[in-house]
Amino acid sequence: MKENSIPWWMRIKVHFLLFGIAMSILPLFFLGYLGFTSVRQNLQMDIYEQNFDQVSVLAREIQDAIATIENSLTFTKTTTVHALTGSDEASRQLILETLLQKEPSLKELKVYDANFRSIAQINRQASAPPNSSTNAPEPILSSERLSPISDLYFSQEGQPEIRLTVAIQDPMDGKFLGHLQGTIELTTMINRYFNFHLDEGKYVFLVDRSGTLIGQTDSDLHFHEEDLRQAPAVQSFMAGELFSTGSEYKNYAGVNVIGAFTSMDTPNWGVFIEQPAHEANKPIFELALRLIMIAVLIMVLVMIISISFGLKVVHPIENLESQVRRIIQTGDLESHIPIESWDEIGRLVKSFNQLLNSLDQKNENLKNEKELLTTVVDGVGAGMVLLDSERKILWWNTKFAQWFGQQFAHLPCEQVIAGQGTEDILLENGRTISVFLHEERRHFRQMYYELSPDNPENAAYLLLLDDVTQEVEMEARMIETDKMAAIGLLASGVAHEINNPLAVVAAYSEDLLERLDEEDSGPSQEEIKLGFDTVLEQIVRCKQITDGLLGFARKRDSGSDLIDLGIASAQTLGLLEHKAKQKHLHIQFHSENSLFVLGNENEWQQVVLNLVTNALDASSEGKAIDVRGYREGNTIQFIIQDYGEGIPQDHLKKALDPFFTTKSPGQGTGLGLYVSYGIIVKMHGEMALESTEGQGTKVKISLPFHEAGEQSS
Repeated sequence: MKENSIPWWMRIKVHFLLFGIAMSILPLFFLGYLGFTSVRQNLQMDIYEQNFDQVSVLAREIQDAIATIENSLTFTKTTTVHALTGSDEASRQLILETLLQKEPSLKELKVYDANFRSIAQINRQASAPPNSSTNAPEPILSSERLSPISDLYFSQEGQPEIRLTVAIQDPMDGKFLGHLQGTIELTTMINRYFNFHLDEGKYVFLVDRSGTLIGQTDSDLHFHEEDLRQAPAVQSFMAGELFSTGSEYKNYAGVNVIGAFTSMDTPNWGVFIEQPAHEANKPIFELALRLIMIAVLIMVLVMIISISFGLKVVHPIENLESQVRRIIQTGDLESHIPIESWDEIGRLVKSFNQLLNSLDQKNENLKNEKELLTTVVDGVGAGMVLLDSERKILWWNTKFAQWFGQQFAHLPCEQVIAGQGTEDILLENGRTISVFLHEERRHFRQMYYELSPDNPENAAYLLLLDDVTQEVEMEARMIETDKMAAIGLLASGVAHEINNPLAVVAAYSEDLLERLDEEDSGPSQEEIKLGFDTVLEQIVRCKQITDGLLGFARKRDSGSDLIDLGIASAQTLGLLEHKAKQKHLHIQFHSENSLFVLGNENEWQQVVLNLVTNALDASSEGKAIDVRGYREGNTIQFIIQDYGEGIPQDHLKKALDPFFTTKSPGQGTGLGLYVSYGIIVKMHGEMALESTEGQGTKVKISLPFHEAGEQSS
């Protein structure tokens, strides 16, 4: 696929075409469907009504024909009645022949006297012998049945017939004279009424209540009379229903037909009409075909209009697209797209040209800002590094390159910096790391920031390294200065502590020398040994005092170690015993075991020395100083509390400022609290002062507990 091509199904001209087709076909489809459904229902109703009307007419005509024959057999004139039942055979024969000529459906006539004896008979076929035309039993005649119709029967020729019997009565006095019986040939009568025009495929048939076929227009029905009885319409008639206006079912041949029927009163027969469904629905199919042809024509017309309209609308858009792609490829934001029309698309092109002008201006501004930002980033004193999610270097500024080199793309940050404390360099903000650069130790404070994942460099972190070497060295010098000042304050007490054991050493030495000079009785060997043991003990005591002072004064590495606060604090408090005794003060020290923290033991001792010295200076004779250390969850609480004069509130806010002191000149430097606070922060802890003037001061230190020391112990 070309770079500037898109799939055909995404082109706007195709969308125009599909939209036009859909908007024309869907409404047409729904309207056509609704119209077709309505017309189809109306046509079906018309077919049902037409079929039912036809069978209703046939039923009435057949019923009227039988009633007409019955009326023809009923005589009302006295002379005719007496001639029919009298002894004149010629008159009776003339009357019967006249009746046969009048009613073509009559096949045979018989006359019975009052005693129900046959007295005359005439047949339409003169050569036929009496009673040769039928296998039907003679009807039972009685005075209660004046005009009975016999059951259906079939002649020897297989033609359906019925007998119609009427009473012969004297019209003057109503005297019963006999009966006249006529045999009706149903085929002749029915064919006379069935010979009317039927639609294509229609056929009519007549059955009685038992389902026996009487007459039909389809000769095949004779061979499927049993199947005919299984038709739903015939079943309904045999079940006693009087009529059906129309229904669809399968006929005797398994073909779907639309059928209707109605019943007759006298005789109790049913007239049926059936038509194949496909023939009956021909008008519906023709209507559907016309609708489809109209829909296709409309669809073709709409497609032509849609394509023409789509091409007219899409051409300016495609031209705009090609011009935009040209601008994207060349990056020429100063060029303009020609306006071809002043419609909505023309206004769009005009707006796009205005957008190009705005983008060009913003692009120039961005270039200037980028140059300024590059100048700032390169000129700032901090090193900047972009890291990915695996903490590998993606980008660095000039200052970082000056410190660590030029080529370290995609290298781990810890590997490039490779200094003390660089493990897990993104562990926390504000951490200070020490690195040897160009055979010189440098100190950096690192700050990192998480970046949003949608930046163009796919960077996860921004790491800033600030060179704090001078600050760290200054802080170290201040700590050392404060320590030297503390050592100076301890010097007099330590000297006094050393004088006591030296006095004992001098006394024992003089005594032994004097006794050794005596000639009479010198010291025994046991006395000499006891004297030297005492001297040795005092010398060891002096050494312990000087070792403690030298250990505190010795300059140590500034790194962090695992220290036990209780042990380190006890060693420091031993250096202050003489000063406490001089002021008649008592230091109460209570500490739990295994209070492990990460830090510099020498610096922690300096914190304890500064804080307890301040407490001693602030306390009056006879008071006590409480020093406690205990664990509280994951933190260690170290509290130094005195009951001295306290700190005024206006001085409490300045207590942590460097060189602030309320002591007389020569008694303090004002760096004790400031240095102590800096050491506590360096150990990732917190220090708080609580003081009430006249009641004393409490210094509360919180440090994170380190579980590794407890496990190693």
